[in-house]
Amino acid sequence: MMMRHWAPALVMALAVGFTGCAKKSEQADAQQKLEEAQKQLAEAQKQVDAAKVAAEKSGAAAQPGGSAQGTQPGGAQQGSGWSSGAPGQPAQKAPAEPPKPKVVTIPAGTTLAVRIVTGLTTKTAQNGTPFSATLQEPLSVDGELIAAKGAEVDGVVVLSDPGGKVKGKASISVALKTLNSQYGKLGITTGNVGAEAKSTVKKDVTRGAIMTGAGAAIGAIAGGGKGAAIGAGIGGAAGVGTAMATKGAPAEIPSESLLTFKLSSPVTVTLQK
Repeated sequence: MMMRHWAPALVMALAVGFTGCAKKSEQADAQQKLEEAQKQLAEAQKQVDAAKVAAEKSGAAAQPGGSAQGTQPGGAQQGSGWSSGAPGQPAQKAPAEPPKPKVVTIPAGTTLAVRIVTGLTTKTAQNGTPFSATLQEPLSVDGELIAAKGAEVDGVVVLSDPGGKVKGKASISVALKTLNSQYGKLGITTGNVGAEAKSTVKKDVTRGAIMTGAGAAIGAIAGGGKGAAIGAGIGGAAGVGTAMATKGAPAEIPSESLLTFKLSSPVTVTLQK
């Protein structure tokens, strides 16, 4: 009978005991799973952080003029053509540098045809006397117009030689010094161009013959044949003296004369006004 009374209680106690053990086992499993989940979460966080760092490095390397080129004071990267913006803002491209001006060379031997504005003569011009002219034809190099037709050209008298008496001719030589181009005044060096006076020898000989004949006529009137011979000699001497006292014709380069010069040395032109 007693067995019947405490048997149910024993069963109940055993059931409660088993239930408690089961709950403890479940709690232990849950705690283990929670710890594993926390570990996985920490590992995932590490992977996310590593991915961010790798992305930042990749972005910096892809940017023109990256960190390998260094930075200038103020955060601008050297030689990159880019400037860094505010934190978190995309980098902005710096303004492009203007293109360098083109440079051409007028080669030596280039011809320059010019028209003289004011005439020159050995009567008045001296060594170093300046003169002006205008370019007769446009000057172009490599398809670039250097100076237009009518551009002002300046020159100088290199030699002004009035010449001797009876023998020798007057002569004048000139050269160009500057050219007003599309890109400013250019210094140039050219060969000389000259002119000579017309010969006056025939005129001087004629003058001497006239004086000789006049002297002979006067001598004949004064003393016959002998007087004519003496008069001829005197007249001839007078004619030579007159010719020697007279200078030859001057050398001239008239106004509006067209002269052609050649460059003696090349001229470099920067095509920027």
